Amino acid sequence: MGDLGRTFDRMADRIRTLVGAEHRLLLDISHELRSPLARLRVAVELARSGQNREQHLDRIDKEAERLNSLVGGLLQVTRAEGDPDSLRREPVRLDRLLEELVADSSLEAQARGSEVRLVSAQPVTVQGDAELLRRAIENVIRNAIRHAPEATAVEASPEAANGRAAVRIRNYGPGAPEEALPRIFDAFYGVETDRDRASGGAGLGLSIARRAVELHKGAIRARNAEPGLLVEIDLPGTLAE
Repeated sequence: MGDLGRTFDRMADRIRTLVGAEHRLLLDISHELRSPLARLRVAVELARSGQNREQHLDRIDKEAERLNSLVGGLLQVTRAEGDPDSLRREPVRLDRLLEELVADSSLEAQARGSEVRLVSAQPVTVQGDAELLRRAIENVIRNAIRHAPEATAVEASPEAANGRAAVRIRNYGPGAPEEALPRIFDAFYGVETDRDRASGGAGLGLSIARRAVELHKGAIRARNAEPGLLVEIDLPGTLAE
């Protein structure tokens, strides 16, 4: 009877995990579709202006392809949470990934009157799932852009030391109240709720980032940089050869 009870408890925990993962998946899809759709809208408007038409059409094509692969990536996050052994482990060059994300985010930053800048290109390699890491870092960058004042830059840099890798994302906005810093990675938590709603935020972006980072045995934290907010993603990693 004792063995039966323990087996039943494990089964109940497994069902609870799967149901929770399914609920988060639905929330994540509604949130994550906003990013490429927002860039698509901006690219369409720029293409209609007639300036650099081919460049903007290429951007539209790229974002449409990103939408096509987005749902698969979100399913992978949910699957990895339910079964951590399913997480892909392959060498990922963080510096190259960050370079791509800075380029991809530039259009959105320009539409808000700011820019995204790669401060360092130090070659850094981690073992993990490239798409999940992309999703985590992109959400942090988009959050930084959303709260960056006009005519300022969002700065991104990869670093590696002592067997650890780090990605640092900083803006020069108002930062966050000290008491809010431990909670900004919680789902649906927003320091400025009205502002987040106006800009399309649903309080899920940083929560998704934390889940993806923790699946890679890493940590994510935020602190005020005076001025601005600095978010650090810490992962097991090394300098690339």
